[in-house]
Amino acid sequence: MKSPRTVQQLQSFLGLFNYCRSWIPDCAVHDRHLRSLIDHKAPPTTLLNWTAEAELHFTALKTAITQAPALGLPDYRKNFHLHVRETEGVAIGVLLQQHGSTYRPLAYLSKKLDNIVTGMPACLRAMAAAALVVQMAERMILSHPMTLLLISTLCPGTKE
Repeated sequence: MKSPRTVQQLQSFLGLFNYCRSWIPDCAVHDRHLRSLIDHKAPPTTLLNWTAEAELHFTALKTAITQAPALGLPDYRKNFHLHVRETEGVAIGVLLQQHGSTYRPLAYLSKKLDNIVTGMPACLRAMAAAALVVQMAERMILSHPMTLLLISTLCPGTKE
């Protein structure tokens, strides 16, 4: 698949990945970078200002879709584990369940944080990311027990 040249081609490409985002780790990070190339006021046939960074994110998504891991089905008799982090204004999570001695992914969850949250300190962005990803995971866990692991930095003035 060649790199998209126009706004319409990029929107079509991103639409495919929006449909598959549960199977793609960090999908929203790549999506955000590629969407930043789109001038929403421009006609669909407008040529993109394609950069090396855009190519990197485009290639990462192409690779991810061909190597997406098989996701497990939820077992409602077991605890769910949700690992969450915030990166570049994007909430990223993976929902897991123990399978033997390892953890199997059930879903990859990611979504861009709103502009108000992205202006907050890192520790508060992480908390907002956790709240957002927990809401997304709720559709799958249906209020069953869940352990949340939040990867974050401490806010100034707090202790470990």
